[in-house]
Amino acid sequence: MAIDAEDRVLLVRQWRTPASRVLLEIPAGTLDVDESTGVTEDPDRAARRELEEETGYRAGTWRKLAVFWTAPGFASELMHLYLATDLEPAHPDERLGPDEDEHLRLERRPFAQAVKAVEAGEIADAKSIAGLLSVDRMRREGPGLNPAQPLTVPMRTYRATVIEYAMASATVIRRSRASLVFATLFAAAAAWAILSAETVLAIVWIVLAIAFATGLFAFPFALLAAWRYRDRILQETAVGVGPSGFVYRTDTYVGETGWGTFRRIRETGQFLFLDLGPQQLYVPLRVFTREELVEIRRLSAGAGFGPDGRRRSTRGPRGLSPRP
Repeated sequence: MAIDAEDRVLLVRQWRTPASRVLLEIPAGTLDVDESTGVTEDPDRAARRELEEETGYRAGTWRKLAVFWTAPGFASELMHLYLATDLEPAHPDERLGPDEDEHLRLERRPFAQAVKAVEAGEIADAKSIAGLLSVDRMRREGPGLNPAQPLTVPMRTYRATVIEYAMASATVIRRSRASLVFATLFAAAAAWAILSAETVLAIVWIVLAIAFATGLFAFPFALLAAWRYRDRILQETAVGVGPSGFVYRTDTYVGETGWGTFRRIRETGQFLFLDLGPQQLYVPLRVFTREELVEIRRLSAGAGFGPDGRRRSTRGPRGLSPRP
């Protein structure tokens, strides 16, 4: 969702065949897939591209508001919702245009009027409703997305290594439900093999159980992916932390994720993991000094998460509680 300097929301009006009507929506689109490599486009890049294609504007500041399934009962569509501000028109010679099959009409609505359009049923698109009401609530409750709040942990620049990416991926997979299920099945198979005096087979099952329980089975695959796509995956990143949440910047993206967006934040091994639900982000702990880590815990101690990093409360900004 894009809001200009005059507090107007950029909306596009377009025909939607499944709805058999013209809908008024925030700019949106799908993730491109590279036909040669099969790699899916990064959501942060896709958001920038879609905004420019559909509106002709580029944003200087991006904030990730939420990640959610649109209709998990029958569809696998995962929506990434952003707030784009500090808008500037793209140069006509450089602007990315809409797809050939897209026929869009750009409209600008004052934010308050856009919210009223939701309440009146004029805006009936789910993602647009979610975006407008989410920002409206945050403005009312504040200060979840207040850029004026200073960072208490200043921006720190780092570049993750191939090993760090592989280790973080293994840690995330280790905690997944599927990994635990497979580890349990292999452990049960190992027990059966031991009872059946099948020593070699028991060793194989035990090794597999350990590999899935620790996430090590994913390590070589993550290592290969990080090496192959290192320019995209391991790009230089700057991150800072403040009362509003985490602010981050790369060569192609500047944004903020508020505390309220995270489901869980925890320190595990060498990393600070940020759980957005379907998406897991990580920051190597080496990026911060000891004092800065203490400040992150202090900021988040009363923000609604328990000692295990899980959210205790749905009120106010949320974050990471101190280690027990």
